[in-house]
Amino acid sequence: MDINEIKQYLLDNDFSEVEEIEYKGEALLLRAFYDFDEDEIKAAKAYSSDESDYEAESEEWYSEFFLPYLSDLAVDNAGQTIEEAMEEFEVNAQFVAYDIDINNYDYNEFIIAFSEKDELDIESILEEIGL
Repeated sequence: MDINEIKQYLLDNDFSEVEEIEYKGEALLLRAFYDFDEDEIKAAKAYSSDESDYEAESEEWYSEFFLPYLSDLAVDNAGQTIEEAMEEFEVNAQFVAYDIDINNYDYNEFIIAFSEKDELDIESILEEIGL
């Protein structure tokens, strides 16, 4: 498994700031960020305002509409990129997306595990390294 090629692939496709997390197991563990562009933020705001009865930019508006919209968008786009990377590099992968911060919603943080083995359990890996 070529670590640098995988990292570059992610950087070329939706992710920024891809960095390796030290892990002694057989998986490649990466932290990466999906950055929302201006159009995605505008779409999330429009959706939230159209679908919500809450006052725009209220806590409920953010927590029940805006942030879930962005999270779903990031997971869908990141998931597609990771699936394509699995095919490209003939590896298995799993990922975890963290919650988006209400005060800084420009990005969504991901932890991604890649492995050449069939068995891969990202939850166990994260627990093992204390994340």
